[in-house]
Amino acid sequence: MICAAAIAWQVHKAKATEQKLAEDAKACRVRAERGDAKAEVQLAYMYSHGEGVPQDYDEALRWRRKAADQGSAGGEDGLGHMYYYGQGVQQDYAEAFRWYRKAADQGDAMGEDGVALMYEQGQGVSQDYTEALRWYRKAVDQGYAKAEYNFGNMYYYGHGVPQDRVEAFRWYRKAADRGDEYAQRVLHINWKGLSTFMKVSLSVTLLGSLMVLTGSLRHRGSPQWEKQRTFAFAGLLGLSYVALDLLGFRCINILTPLAAVYSFQFVKSLVGGTVVALLLSVVLPSSLWPKVIKVGLGLFGMLLVGADIFVLSVFKLRNGVLPARPLWSMNAMLLGTIVPLAIALWLARKRRSEPELQGEVAASDSPASDDGEGSP
Repeated sequence: MICAAAIAWQVHKAKATEQKLAEDAKACRVRAERGDAKAEVQLAYMYSHGEGVPQDYDEALRWRRKAADQGSAGGEDGLGHMYYYGQGVQQDYAEAFRWYRKAADQGDAMGEDGVALMYEQGQGVSQDYTEALRWYRKAVDQGYAKAEYNFGNMYYYGHGVPQDRVEAFRWYRKAADRGDEYAQRVLHINWKGLSTFMKVSLSVTLLGSLMVLTGSLRHRGSPQWEKQRTFAFAGLLGLSYVALDLLGFRCINILTPLAAVYSFQFVKSLVGGTVVALLLSVVLPSSLWPKVIKVGLGLFGMLLVGADIFVLSVFKLRNGVLPARPLWSMNAMLLGTIVPLAIALWLARKRRSEPELQGEVAASDSPASDDGEGSP
């Protein structure tokens, strides 16, 4: 009931927000069609993010070009962003840098941050940490939170400056205080960053685990305890899964090494897959259990292969950049869930084969008559 109420409240808030954004988009379009450059930039942003209007990169590109043609730094910075990420256009770092630089030359902090980032990464221009630092300083002097976070990264990794973690975290704190999500994740203070889906799923898992655990413990010492013991173990593992999920959100950030992220996601999903396997083994009849697990393994396997192909084809081939952390985290989660299900299937088949083997042994031990036929 608590989860249902939370979902209903979130749906109500989402509808109210959507209606408000739709009204803002209509008013913004009226001003944009009159040639208001600020409104053109705002309307382009709404089309890029699907706020108040359906997401449409072509429309976003069109309105940003209109703003840029009037010399708007916001329009120029927006075009740089679209070329950088390949939104509505073919990804082109050189073109992205050109538009970022136009905006930066007007003193636009986002444009300055974009220029600095491209100098740091060597995208669309030769890598130059000195230039990156110079442009980052211009942006942080204007109090731009994202630039403060990126400036902290320069100190964290020692790009163009002596490596200094203390100085890096000083800049992360500045960015976090201005609301930068990445800096807040690095400093482990963004508890509000939990998505609605994650809040609901964790709440359901927590309540379900507590119900399974307390319900099974009531049968301790009774004839049903043998079966309820599996439920109790599943409940404890469910609580462990919730704790691991919250721990990961609290401790794993964008600076955590990829190997640590992969290992954590694998262990967490291993626990989750074990909970599912245990519950299925108790709830389902022994004849149906292997079939259901086999279907689950097939679905997870297809999801693993299909998702990898999608990521490799869309990101690597089209954008030339592979999102390593999301890709490996996804693989770790799927593999961690598959392993306990595969073990459960093996145990189910072994359990089914034991009666058959015992039957064969019993048949071979039965006395035979003189004519070679078995006794009746």
